[in-house]
Amino acid sequence: MSGLHVVSKTRKAGQRWYVYAWRGGPCIYQQDGARPVITPEILGAQQRALQDSFGGHSEDDIDAIIAGYEASPDFTTKKDSTKRDYRRWLTRISERFGNTPLSAFEDRRMRGDIIEWRDLWQDQPRTADKASVMMATLLGWAVENGKIEINVAAGIKQLHHVNKADQVWEDRHWQAVRAEKDFPAHIMDALELAQLTGLRLGDLIRLDWKCVGEKAIIVEKTGKRGGRAVIPIYDDLRKWIDARTDERTGTVLKNSRKTAWTDSGLETVWQRRKPEGFDRVIHDLRGTFVTKLAIKGLTDEEIAKIIGWTAKRIAEIRARYVDEARVIISLAERLSA
Repeated sequence: MSGLHVVSKTRKAGQRWYVYAWRGGPCIYQQDGARPVITPEILGAQQRALQDSFGGHSEDDIDAIIAGYEASPDFTTKKDSTKRDYRRWLTRISERFGNTPLSAFEDRRMRGDIIEWRDLWQDQPRTADKASVMMATLLGWAVENGKIEINVAAGIKQLHHVNKADQVWEDRHWQAVRAEKDFPAHIMDALELAQLTGLRLGDLIRLDWKCVGEKAIIVEKTGKRGGRAVIPIYDDLRKWIDARTDERTGTVLKNSRKTAWTDSGLETVWQRRKPEGFDRVIHDLRGTFVTKLAIKGLTDEEIAKIIGWTAKRIAEIRARYVDEARVIISLAERLSA
């Protein structure tokens, strides 16, 4: 159905506000004075009104769609960490919309209800966006499987905006890390290997010594697209590998307990130990690897094959961090002559 409809009426005693489940629907809340804040209780009352209006059936509601989705390959084939995150949001969807009949989601005005629910987390934009994206994913599955005709959550505008331009770690970033007192060696190992290989964080922590050959590191199935990564072992990478004289079994990187990192372990420890005000993330070390290869003379196409990015993206990093630096050095030399 539609979003909530809020109207006011002036009385001798002051302003009174009325909240209706939808325009033309039943009144579900009244308040004198200030305009009412939409609370989970009000949204719950709206849901009950929707159920009464549509006469939903348990086998034909959102909870039924959630159950079907969780049993489908679209869900069961995902990584365990992804499934845990999805279940968290599917539970929240169930709490808000579980008993709402599917017929309500055939009305495009239901989009307003979804946005109002998402806005419960508006002070946490990334979290709010996860809410709408998960709802769109669930309804998209329902459309694909012939349960409903339209996906009213598709394309809801995101609240969180980031600068997606690739960044790299510069000398000042490494200096800041190395200046940290008692910075853990096992974290530094991870940072150094990240910039020497360009591997994604998930692939980095799972990298096994079996993947390290004489001429290249070969990862048969990378985490994001399931592709194959072949990283030539050049001099700097060879020095890093040769300096690791411990028993070369299991994962290359290990935590302080000498065991493999968990999916979130390295990122969590890094967040605790990184220098105050640090303006780079571990992912930015992929761009650092790109600049290293560019400086060594590889073409954009050659780098793209190694790291799995487009040549255009590589060219943008080259122009920003490699060519620009060379121009500045050249200008300085000419001005000093």
